[in-house]
Amino acid sequence: MKSPTLPLHKAQVERLQAQTPYKIFDDNPENETYPYVVMGETFAKDWSDKSKPGQEVTSKIHIWSQYPGRKEADEMSDDILQALTANTLDLSPDFRITVGKMDSWLLILDIDGVTRHGVLEMRYLIEEL
Repeated sequence: MKSPTLPLHKAQVERLQAQTPYKIFDDNPENETYPYVVMGETFAKDWSDKSKPGQEVTSKIHIWSQYPGRKEADEMSDDILQALTANTLDLSPDFRITVGKMDSWLLILDIDGVTRHGVLEMRYLIEEL
């Protein structure tokens, strides 16, 4: 069995860079102006059947904003969700997404009382080809 997490990450980043105006990072940047997006944690578990190996992968995308209120973070979440679900992400030649959807959205006010931190959780069922 191969891991689909790196091809999924690459496809997500490429899609978000092509279809949203946001700065996309793999790690929290230092001294970066808001808003921005950080590709976060992944969790994968076996989803194989008798005919093919596969995995269920959860991918977290962190949204950071200092706009007063929730408007900017909610708009960012909507833009990202639309970009990732309008068409299936291409993971070829090794994998194929059979299901890709939003699992959850959480928006919190950070401890500084100014920064909004959103966590968009995407869930994918991925078959190995």
